[in-house]
Amino acid sequence: MKFTEIPNNHQCFRCPLVYSFDTEGESADVDVQIINADTLEVLGIKRLYNLTTGSIDISPYLCDNVRPTLPAKVEGCGEVDCSMQVNVKVVVGGVESEVRRYIAAHIDYTKPYVPLMNNISKRVMACDEFDIISWYSSPEAEVGVVVESFGKGTETLEIHPSGDGQQAVAITALDFSNDPDTMSVSLLIGDDVVTVVEYEIKPNLHGARRLAWLNEHLAPELYTFPLRKSVLVKATRKHIEKLYGTEAAALERKNELKLISAYEPMAQLKAFADILPSERLWLVEGCVPQRVEIVVDRSHCLPCDEMLMFEVNLRAAVEGVTLW
Repeated sequence: MKFTEIPNNHQCFRCPLVYSFDTEGESADVDVQIINADTLEVLGIKRLYNLTTGSIDISPYLCDNVRPTLPAKVEGCGEVDCSMQVNVKVVVGGVESEVRRYIAAHIDYTKPYVPLMNNISKRVMACDEFDIISWYSSPEAEVGVVVESFGKGTETLEIHPSGDGQQAVAITALDFSNDPDTMSVSLLIGDDVVTVVEYEIKPNLHGARRLAWLNEHLAPELYTFPLRKSVLVKATRKHIEKLYGTEAAALERKNELKLISAYEPMAQLKAFADILPSERLWLVEGCVPQRVEIVVDRSHCLPCDEMLMFEVNLRAAVEGVTLW
């Protein structure tokens, strides 16, 4: 048994990933296992019958098991695991393939560095909130992150992410003691600055809510909607039939939330456009997320000259849970 074709490293696991093999003998039944090389969890099993050569596309198994997400909690600046990539080996008839790393982003993986963010580079967040900066880098492009905090003096923090592929770091003002008014985050390859993101740090308005979603690369994006237009509570009363009539048995409640953005440049529309098709969404209070979902499959975009406002309606993703 030998492999005759194996996909390259850093290909997107949402695209076909075909492994081909040859039994090097008479036709036989072959067992195929797709295994997470880090945890040794079996992601999929398939038996192929009566063949001398064969192939299998493992992408459906990876899509079912690899779910990009927000980190459960952020306590400071640093590298975070958002489940955006997976190391895989395939076992065919007892023969193991080489380990490959596949990523969620559908990009040109031959480039040494690709930023994976659609939010504009000038952003706003509160001092107890966090943001996610994500990118792709090849093994040859070692990316370093420098976070500068400007307030009562200047403080600097360096992050050295490990490995390559689809990566992410969390950025928050919680690590700094100088009461920052602004922050700047620079991504460097060697001495070259390849991406800069700037933050204004200020308290949220009453009723503001921070929303997180997955963009087209399945990388997390966050934005604080400063206005909460309305909270709608729906109650459904259930009844049961009894001998002498009906009786109230339970009361189910669902609450919905309408969020409105600030006036933003048109460039921000590309980021907002990822909210509706996002596989998962969260409200984020401080550094703790809560799952939510879109109420309707459309939102309002209100243009004004070269600026726009964006509205979105949300409800809790779990029945009976009250939105923050």
